[in-house]
Amino acid sequence: MKRRISADKGFTLLELLIVLAMLTVLLSLATLQFNRYSRKSSIEAQVKTLHADLLAARSQALFEKRARAVSLTPTGFAAYSSGSATGNPLQRKTLRHRLSLKSDPFVVVFNAAGVSDSADSDAVCTEPAGNEAAADTLVITPTRIETGKRNASAACSSENITIR
Repeated sequence: MKRRISADKGFTLLELLIVLAMLTVLLSLATLQFNRYSRKSSIEAQVKTLHADLLAARSQALFEKRARAVSLTPTGFAAYSSGSATGNPLQRKTLRHRLSLKSDPFVVVFNAAGVSDSADSDAVCTEPAGNEAAADTLVITPTRIETGKRNASAACSSENITIR
């Protein structure tokens, strides 16, 4: 009995092109999802870092029994050794995501008791509004600093923040 050798072994060029097209579509979708996730986690990390830095300045004011100032700009953070935001800062950071502030610079002074000079509550929001981060805002009251989520497309004010 003779065996026939078939010429139908392997893949055709058309089949390979279809598989490559499908892989290209899947990779592009995965890249988009990764970029969204990366931006979300970057915003959350910035908010957590700012929160920790503000709490550290507050703790230093309380333990050293002297006022400490923190200056926030849309692109940066600076902590000072006195209650005045002038001179050389002890710590300076450049922010990856812009902040929305009620004034530029926005200065928070913690007195010797660790209480901020905020009259009511002030919001520090990370731009853009409507991002997917779980926490994109800091709410600063005289005695607390909390993280929160700004309502989509709302102005950066404490009334539009959901505390997390």
